[in-house]
Amino acid sequence: MNHSIQQRSLSEIGKILIDQKKEMGYAHNSISICENDLKHLKTFMEQEGVELYSTDIGERYLATEYCNKTNIRHSMCRTFISQLDACMLYGKYALYHCNKETASTPDCFIEIEAKYADWCREKGNGTVTLQHKHHAFACFFSFLESIGCIDISDMRPDHIIKAVSNEKSPDNHRYFREILKFLAEMDLVLYDYSALIPKSRSSFHLPSTYDKEERKLLEIVSDRSKALGKRDYAIILLANRLGIRSGDIAGMTFNDVLFDQDKIVFSQDKTKDAQELYLVKDVKDALLDYIENGRPDSDNKYIFLRCHAPHNPLHHSAIYCIIAKAFKDAEIDITGKKHGGHSLRASLATDMVNTGESYEQTRKVLGHKSPEVIKHYAKLDIERLRLCSLEARSPAGFFKRFLNGEEVFS
Repeated sequence: MNHSIQQRSLSEIGKILIDQKKEMGYAHNSISICENDLKHLKTFMEQEGVELYSTDIGERYLATEYCNKTNIRHSMCRTFISQLDACMLYGKYALYHCNKETASTPDCFIEIEAKYADWCREKGNGTVTLQHKHHAFACFFSFLESIGCIDISDMRPDHIIKAVSNEKSPDNHRYFREILKFLAEMDLVLYDYSALIPKSRSSFHLPSTYDKEERKLLEIVSDRSKALGKRDYAIILLANRLGIRSGDIAGMTFNDVLFDQDKIVFSQDKTKDAQELYLVKDVKDALLDYIENGRPDSDNKYIFLRCHAPHNPLHHSAIYCIIAKAFKDAEIDITGKKHGGHSLRASLATDMVNTGESYEQTRKVLGHKSPEVIKHYAKLDIERLRLCSLEARSPAGFFKRFLNGEEVFS
């Protein structure tokens, strides 16, 4: 779709934007700034002799001297124009933005996608996995449509090979293979074409880990005299001391934390399995300090909220950003290593294994169902691996004579 040709009245779009900000609980000052930006934009359009707003007008406005007085002003104007464009094109703007273009499933394949989604849910796939599979499905069938295949019965092996060749993501190749298996299993096609897509064995990488001293530094970089610091400190402790995933921290509710029993009980977002962890004193104190002295006044069931309006629950990507920022502020060397919540889980697991905790106990703390997962951390357990080493055999025969200088290679 060519967005640049769409045009609407600025007053109409501006009203949509202002109403949404009010509904989302923006402060009066923030709304006043937005109204002031709308006045500046209106003046610019009048000077340009333009009656209707379009995304092209927005880009031209961003190039004006007013929008480029300072870097902060330019950033604020760009955010304003981005929100205004979204209101014009979609009727609202999203709080979080992603530059990645999302593929859309062609209408002729939407019914099949719905069946595929139900099939995946029955297999136990979670929300995030379903989103990835939706994207792969849309990419695959959008390409088929682009080459003239608009009916599943018309799909041929050469179509599939072209679709795979056109897709660069190995993850999507894996999903393509599953989609083809699904089509065959549901008798929607005559043959199982999944064998046309070769399996690629991904190389195993040891988890990124950090030692105890480095992880202690993470816990002292937050300014706990401020609300933001209280929130971030509590989040870092939950990841660092208890190994809780970013998604589960973001999704933590007041019902999950049993302060009177010193327990955290929740359903893991990734596996849907129940998890129960002991609420250690430092983590408990950090949570209470944030809730009582730093959390915005809100009846939202989720614990961790944005500090500024709208006070919505944090997304799991925000948890990653908080932890990654702590690594940067602590000046910890992250060269070639992951530095989000998962690295703290891996570090906790490695510490547990290296200090003598059983693999079974480590598995329970991390909330893994399969004991196979913990084997990754066994590869980092150097001291225990030394116990498995074998004595080298004494040299004998030709090799012994060679070492003694009695024989030479000819």
